[in-house]
Amino acid sequence: MPASLSPVGRFFLHVLLWLPLLFGIWYYMAIVVTWPVTWLTDLLLPRLLPETFAAVEQSGYHLDIISLVTLPGEAAQGELLIRINPLMYGYGVPLFTALLFATPEGDEGEKWSRWLIALAILLLVQAFGVSMEAIKVLLFDTGPEISSQVAISGWSLEAVALGYQLGYLILPPVAPIALWVGFHRRYLEQLAPGLSGRL
Repeated sequence: MPASLSPVGRFFLHVLLWLPLLFGIWYYMAIVVTWPVTWLTDLLLPRLLPETFAAVEQSGYHLDIISLVTLPGEAAQGELLIRINPLMYGYGVPLFTALLFATPEGDEGEKWSRWLIALAILLLVQAFGVSMEAIKVLLFDTGPEISSQVAISGWSLEAVALGYQLGYLILPPVAPIALWVGFHRRYLEQLAPGLSGRL
């Protein structure tokens, strides 16, 4: 490691070295890391909208969300499957892990406890993103014959649109960084002394 690098430069270099390895492991283990997201989404969606969603099942690393809407031309309720890739919402796990491993602060036990807490929060973020996408698909990506069957209207439509944008664009990249900052304020103050007292 070049001696001329500043502490910030060394930290970012360590993060960049960890990222490819951790993303590779995360992607290789995609089927396994999708299990808790499947469970959380299945716990959330059918209870949130019981007349709209029946269940959430895992198919490889994808989620198949089974809706209870009546398909056009069908006399009975059909199983409209919404297939979602939950990995689009889960990349915060390897990102947080790389930030954590690159941080020289704390012992191993402390690091693992922080990782487990962050993992639980990031899985909730992922389940939120998947759930909002499923609702968004039914409301905005299907025809009026299907979207009219979903018990959401008025200002709730705006809330779904906002929730989808939050779950897709903002929470996945921001949550791991916010968690790292929350866990490592002292180390961040060492990297940037000017932030002391502002965190």
